[in-house]
Amino acid sequence: MKQIVASLAVALGVVACGGGSAGSGEWANTFDGPGDDLFLVDDDFVCLADSRYDVVGRSRVWNALGRQDQAVEHARSGAIGEYPVGTVIQLFPSEASVKRGSGFSPETGDWEFFVLDVDSGATRIAERGTTGIANIGGTCLSCHGGASAFDYACFSNTGCGALPFFIDTDVQPEEDDPRCR
Repeated sequence: MKQIVASLAVALGVVACGGGSAGSGEWANTFDGPGDDLFLVDDDFVCLADSRYDVVGRSRVWNALGRQDQAVEHARSGAIGEYPVGTVIQLFPSEASVKRGSGFSPETGDWEFFVLDVDSGATRIAERGTTGIANIGGTCLSCHGGASAFDYACFSNTGCGALPFFIDTDVQPEEDDPRCR
């Protein structure tokens, strides 16, 4: 049931934000600022049970630039402040947030949001962007925007709105993530 609800939410979200998609490798890196950045492609997103992720609350946290301890510590602390560039946060297999380089998107605290198609057992980025990416609950920013003091991440802080009642957040990767099978 969780898989059906999650798939429905993503399907409706893609329709809500235009539904267009690019194939693997067709995304352009638009970051042009100084300093570190992280531009992920399809194959960088893996099964949520992968050892690169640490579980924090109900989410998975990974830092692709080697700052895993700092990213996980910040997520567990629930403190005001910023995540290190390269942090990837996922609650669902079909959605992700990635902390990009400074100046990438001031409106989202430099987070890039993703809609991922994982139904085939592999990952294909269906949508990526900043303020316009959405699911059935609204834009990513409409939920995460209330947690701007917490770098737009929803863990133990109360800045984020509640997810709709029909979204089950108790994700079991081996059951709910086709990439784990």
